[in-house]
Amino acid sequence: MEKDKFNNLSLIEQVEYINSLLEGNKTLTNIAKDIGIGRSTIRDRFKKINYRYSKDLNKYIKDINVSNTGVIRGSADVMKNRQKELNTIDRADLKKYNVSNTSIDNFNSNIKDKLVNITNEYEVLMEMIELYKSNTNVLQGQICIDLPICDSELTSFRVNKKVLNDFNEFVKHNKEFRKIDLVSMALKEYMENHK
Repeated sequence: MEKDKFNNLSLIEQVEYINSLLEGNKTLTNIAKDIGIGRSTIRDRFKKINYRYSKDLNKYIKDINVSNTGVIRGSADVMKNRQKELNTIDRADLKKYNVSNTSIDNFNSNIKDKLVNITNEYEVLMEMIELYKSNTNVLQGQICIDLPICDSELTSFRVNKKVLNDFNEFVKHNKEFRKIDLVSMALKEYMENHK
């Protein structure tokens, strides 16, 4: 399918199309390359409608841990419980160390203010987290190939024998990826990390 035609599909139709190709044993990298878009573009689009790639199922699935607003369910409860914990600091223990009630109240107030500030900056923090995730090539044990679409070039160079053996073993356990993509990503990541 051409890029324009793919882009004109609804996001759900895009998910269904990608999943149908994944069921046909095509890799996500090859699918993206055939369409003419990056894997990260697919990931970001599908994330907007709460779909994530499941390596085990080899398809995009609805992420049940995320609500339509993108907020993780239960986060309000977590904040309320944390607030209760802050309000129940054992004052007797603190008094052992000559901490006055005023100091305790100031401490609680300071932490409450920090939590409120974090809550007020929620959107910015989420953007930073998403930016971090999109720039991280290995995330929660998943390998993400994010390479420009272009021709490959045959080259030869010497490699440490032990490293090569370990790499070949790694490739055996990650057969869904091509060696060319893994080597290219390793070189790209090395260059990005050592600028």
